Amino acid sequence: LPEIVAHAAEAGRLDLAALERHCAAVEDQSALREALAERGLVAFVGEGAILPRRSGVDDRPLEDAIPLATPEARRVTIGVPNAGEVAGLGVGRGITLIVGGGFHGKSTLLNALENGVYDHVPGDGRDRVVTDPTAVKVRAEDGRAVSGVDLSPFISHLPYGKSTEEFSTDLASGSTSQAAALQEALEAGAGSLLVDEDTSATNFMIRDERMQALVAKEHEPITPFVDRIRELRDRLGVSTLLVMGGSGDYFDCADAVIQMQDYYPRDVTGQAREIARTHVTGRREEHETVLDRPRVRALDPGSVDPYVKPGKRKVQAKGRDHLVLGRGDVDLRAVEQVADPSQVRAIGQLLARLGEAEGTLADPPALVLELLAGAEWHRLSGRPDGDLARPRVFEVMAALSRLRGARLR
Repeated sequence: LPEIVAHAAEAGRLDLAALERHCAAVEDQSALREALAERGLVAFVGEGAILPRRSGVDDRPLEDAIPLATPEARRVTIGVPNAGEVAGLGVGRGITLIVGGGFHGKSTLLNALENGVYDHVPGDGRDRVVTDPTAVKVRAEDGRAVSGVDLSPFISHLPYGKSTEEFSTDLASGSTSQAAALQEALEAGAGSLLVDEDTSATNFMIRDERMQALVAKEHEPITPFVDRIRELRDRLGVSTLLVMGGSGDYFDCADAVIQMQDYYPRDVTGQAREIARTHVTGRREEHETVLDRPRVRALDPGSVDPYVKPGKRKVQAKGRDHLVLGRGDVDLRAVEQVADPSQVRAIGQLLARLGEAEGTLADPPALVLELLAGAEWHRLSGRPDGDLARPRVFEVMAALSRLRGARLR
């Protein structure tokens, strides 16, 4: 302890040059992120960024990795306070496809973008990769719980007339879980969606002409994402970044197409549009209703119980992937934008506070934002806690939605 105190208190022990680099990097990343909206961008990847990581359990940059080069057609320059003019790949709002062969860097780029909602330390390789702070990655998650979600824009007319407007299950399928994740993200205020075909349900993403000919729409409850993606852009103003290497059906609606080839991005928007024009698929759009942003579900606070016995509250993070709350366990493996166990602890404390609300809680996301905006949010447990990291409202609501037994309507 004396060594820790001395290191923190004695200026001579600090690497002031490293501290200045850190502060400059944070200032520049904040400036880049703030510039996205005014430039009509959803993300920016600085020239020379190192995107690959060493492994799934080692987040350091991969040694001898290929630095990112920017195609001229997508090159953007943004001025920042410390580094001056920074050039890089600009990803515009709307619908952007990231295509390419396997192992060429598609998912690596998307993984960097999903983590671009946070700042990175100098030397990380991604310290000039920034993303719309309201961007949320959505994926399939077989077996998760779903409570009171309106799935009707994507799943409707189930057998025997079962409604999907307030759908609940303890064992969601791939397509159901992905539809729920998307609706939950929109409910929490997401302005951009990040989707990777590798972690998506095929029948949620596509339904080709041949399958349409074989299985009539009146016998298919699922409206695929390809038939809603335009409405997300045009009606709701929600952008989509989509990794798609196995289906060209999305060429018809894409605003931009970036091909990853040997880890280099190439702008192939014109080629994709020409292919869509000359290779008409013949598939029909199948949505039958208008897409709106889902209403906010109300929470029954009594269904969120952080206590293991009277007077003893239990909130425990098991790495980034699991939260123990009272007698319950929340699986966060599919909530991929949780960055640190300290965020998981904060999420647990926020859920505990939601459970303490009196009466029905009409707008849980609003209360989460209010608690996080407070000057003493680190006292969520009732005492000062130096081991909490600020989460986003999206990950808090994702955890609440996965808490088995939580009643949302």
